[in-house]
Amino acid sequence: MNPVMHESTFKQKRNIAPLSMFWLWLVSISAQAQLPTPVDPSSGAPNGNYLAFMQGWTGDAVDYIALAISGAGFLWIGWILLSKFNEARSSNDPDWGSVGLTAVIAGVLLAIVSFFLNEAVGII
Repeated sequence: MNPVMHESTFKQKRNIAPLSMFWLWLVSISAQAQLPTPVDPSSGAPNGNYLAFMQGWTGDAVDYIALAISGAGFLWIGWILLSKFNEARSSNDPDWGSVGLTAVIAGVLLAIVSFFLNEAVGII
């Protein structure tokens, strides 16, 4: 083993370490950023009260879940109506009264579900 070569590489590494630390410090200064402030829930700003903040966002989450349930119900009833329509259309003796009755029941069901979801959002 060549002691001269070992000594020179050690000196090179010793000189690179402070330079790399300086470079890391310089880059980190420009990379610092402010943390984003949380968005207030629709019930208003809680003024530092974490519990009120979480309760407000829980209420908003319930609103979004109710919207998703309504949307899923609308798609499901639309699918049922399309399948009833295709069944009546492809039949030799179509029963259009069944399609109309399904449409009326589906509309009433959607109206009732929307009403109850709207009331539940107001309570929660």
